[in-house]
Amino acid sequence: MNRTIPIGALACAGVILLRMSPALAHAVCGSRVYPVTLTLDDPGVADELTLPQIVYSRQAADGGPGPSHDSSLQFEYDKRLTDDFGFAFNDDYNVNQQNNAKTETGWDDVTVTAKWAKCVDPDSNFQLGFGVIQEFGRTGTSHIGSDQYGNTAPTIYLGKGLDFIPAPLLQPLQFTGEFSYAVADKEFRQFEVTDPRTGAVSVRANDGSPNAWIGSFSLQYSVPYLQNQIKDFGLPEPLAHLIPVAEFNWVSSASTPGSSPTSWTVAPGVIYLRSWYQVGLEAVVPLNKAGGTNVGVIVQFHIFLDDLYPHGIGAPLIEYLQ
Repeated sequence: MNRTIPIGALACAGVILLRMSPALAHAVCGSRVYPVTLTLDDPGVADELTLPQIVYSRQAADGGPGPSHDSSLQFEYDKRLTDDFGFAFNDDYNVNQQNNAKTETGWDDVTVTAKWAKCVDPDSNFQLGFGVIQEFGRTGTSHIGSDQYGNTAPTIYLGKGLDFIPAPLLQPLQFTGEFSYAVADKEFRQFEVTDPRTGAVSVRANDGSPNAWIGSFSLQYSVPYLQNQIKDFGLPEPLAHLIPVAEFNWVSSASTPGSSPTSWTVAPGVIYLRSWYQVGLEAVVPLNKAGGTNVGVIVQFHIFLDDLYPHGIGAPLIEYLQ
């Protein structure tokens, strides 16, 4: 699934990485299938539906009345116009509960992605994509943490199978990546203000958001590839359809002095992949303090409409209308 990028919340970068999540289309390239991952967008375009993806995290009190429990119910719909070009629409409903405080609920900002992706080299299983992610500010619930201003993020997507490894049992390894530069609608600025009466100088900031570099990559081990392309070990259900995965994510401010430090998280887990759906489960582990204070969890149910209804709502729109 695609991601929502609350750039203004870089101070809570661990939460940012979770709210990026829903990931886009599963991609088929050569003999490889790059499945939908849970915290980054995979390098494909397809007709798909995530309904739902659920994210839970717990954050430390940080001097407040108590620790917070943050839950997010995320949705996404992906629609192709052609075989190689499509759009993704996603949003999420958040529930923030803090000890000794009122529970807050509301919608995040709406995010739309325009994306081109293609298997550029089937022989080497190399998938490439380019996209633009647009977060629309003020479309969510302000008190729940949605951004007042949105951002635009040119993005590149990659997928590559590691067939060149000389050890056959390691050849099912595969890599996907997503790298963005998010440009805020209103960039965060700091400025000095001098009190005319005392001459004291103070530093203030506007209500903008910092531009940001955002990077994610996943390392996967495809048991279906092992069974179909290397050797059929006769593995039983559900082992034959599992893809263990580890996803690494980072967010860093691109410009502003005094902004939050770079955050790092890793999300290890497993995907159960079938012909028309998949189920994913991952932990979200902070790798530094900026990435969060506790381990979170993500669970996803994802439907491949193009496999379920290939000649109906799962067909590219231009083909469907002909």
